[in-house]
Amino acid sequence: MIVDIVTQPLPRKAPPRELVTFEEFCDIVREEQKADLIDGIIHMATPPTLEHEDQFGFLFTILRGYVRHKGLGTVLGSRAAMLLSEEDAPEPDLMFISKAKLPQAKGKALLGAADLVVEIVSPSSRWIDLQKKKELYARFEVPEYWIIDPFHQAAYFLKNHAGLWENLPLDEMNIVRSAIIPGFWLRVDWLFAEELPDESEVLAKIFAGSP
Repeated sequence: MIVDIVTQPLPRKAPPRELVTFEEFCDIVREEQKADLIDGIIHMATPPTLEHEDQFGFLFTILRGYVRHKGLGTVLGSRAAMLLSEEDAPEPDLMFISKAKLPQAKGKALLGAADLVVEIVSPSSRWIDLQKKKELYARFEVPEYWIIDPFHQAAYFLKNHAGLWENLPLDEMNIVRSAIIPGFWLRVDWLFAEELPDESEVLAKIFAGSP
């Protein structure tokens, strides 16, 4: 049958999807590429700065060392995703998963929210970390959220109270104590020292208890 393309209506194809699902996200993003799926939109990360990687290595070492020694769960980093919904799967820089939630960590993602999430700010990620992810993590009831900004030398330690963030207190020595990881504390000044402290020395101090 010949259709007159000027006078006859032509059937339209279905429009492309505007939002991406987690399954599509896994197909699109390469395994070695860090990205976040937020509200159905993929946010690709730029290559990390040296400052970012230095902070990451320091925090990963002391958090994972403490958690594993105490038998509290595990700490994952960089390419591990949290599947919060079909259209929300961020990949935090670090996340602590308690022993109770370990059965939910399998395959390509942790099913649900981690107990503690840490984001290390890069110049290109500041808006996402301080706004988009902050709102997302509050909405999906992440209990504790740390934002470390080495470029502004600022750190925010937040605990979730009924979907609203509250600041964790700092004592007179600029020490913050996690509300989620029992006994874990951190001196904020360590994060912005000209040379980051030796991780084994830091862990020895934390294991010893209150300074």
